[in-house]
Amino acid sequence: MKIKNETIEKIKEKLDNAPSEEKSQVIIEAIQEIMEQEYAGTITQYQKDFEEYNASKENDKKFGLRALTEKEKQWIDRAIKQEDKTSITGKEIDYLPETTVDYIFEDLKTAHPLFEYIQWAPAGVQKWFLSERSGKATWGKLTRAIVDQIEAGIESLPLDVNSLSAFMFVPKAIIALGYKWIDKFVRTVLLEVNEEGIETGIIAGNGKEAPIGLLKDLKGSVQEGVYPDKTAVKVTDLGPDDFGEKVLPTLNRKGKRNVSTIVIIANQKEMDSTIYKATHVLGFNGYVLANNYKDFRFVSSPDVPDGKAIAYIPNKYVAGISRMGIDYSDHYKFLEQLRTYTVVTYGNGRLIDNDDAVVLDISELKPLVPTVQTETAAIPGA
Repeated sequence: MKIKNETIEKIKEKLDNAPSEEKSQVIIEAIQEIMEQEYAGTITQYQKDFEEYNASKENDKKFGLRALTEKEKQWIDRAIKQEDKTSITGKEIDYLPETTVDYIFEDLKTAHPLFEYIQWAPAGVQKWFLSERSGKATWGKLTRAIVDQIEAGIESLPLDVNSLSAFMFVPKAIIALGYKWIDKFVRTVLLEVNEEGIETGIIAGNGKEAPIGLLKDLKGSVQEGVYPDKTAVKVTDLGPDDFGEKVLPTLNRKGKRNVSTIVIIANQKEMDSTIYKATHVLGFNGYVLANNYKDFRFVSSPDVPDGKAIAYIPNKYVAGISRMGIDYSDHYKFLEQLRTYTVVTYGNGRLIDNDDAVVLDISELKPLVPTVQTETAAIPGA
């Protein structure tokens, strides 16, 4: 859930002005105010859609609903409706059914353009093998030595070692609408609370109880589990002169690997100014993308610092969500119209190889100036 800045400032002001003995009550009122503000429109829309759905018998797809399995209904009864009061103790996590995680997973992959270029492991998998090919195939008798060599070249990525946590609130007005609407609400909220955290991990995670981000050096000196930043390569153009000379030899392994598509990742400010100017020229009908030196795909991410960009080969970053869980908390029972949960996502991610991405220093990236060639016809008799 995204809380508006003005709401946060208003709450901080109330807390600062409240006597110490009243701060707890102010916090409770602040949470209630946030919930009323953030979910009022959602609840109203859900109730309106619910009435239309029942009246018209429209199909589920129109309203973002889906048919639930019995296991999913049992999970909602236990974890959300709290029909079995002994099932959630506040001391252990109740894991979402894998089918629910799969749907959230598909939503995640379409929520951010970056996620389209990530190699995602299936939901529920605890360990995923990194599939970069090593060495050359040779004909001959299969021996144990060759098998050992192949196995030694395969790395695995554990997907259940790191967790991303957030709070989720389920209004009772949503619970009253029934299974499909609860499922829709839970999936929507889980998508929102996870998508930004997952993207941050993919871009900037330092490897300590977090993914190893694209900005990090897999071969650098790891200090207490933290991977260092990659040294940025300064480029002044995204064409064959500078980018082609300094960056491509790393990505194509000095010509030993074919690289056609490259994803350029930068924050929106750099994308709208520095990179736009370096890739677009003014034509008769406004600015147009010049002929790409390579098949560049441009993706923005707020986690890339100013002055930097990432040149990345698609699907060379492996990420996965092994489990999602919800832990019901008894500490928030004072919120009569809400049920409060801790949402935990277990996952991991890293590049297959260090040379699958290059961090760029674009602080001196120059605007693209088209080259115009002219031919002068020879003058007869000259």
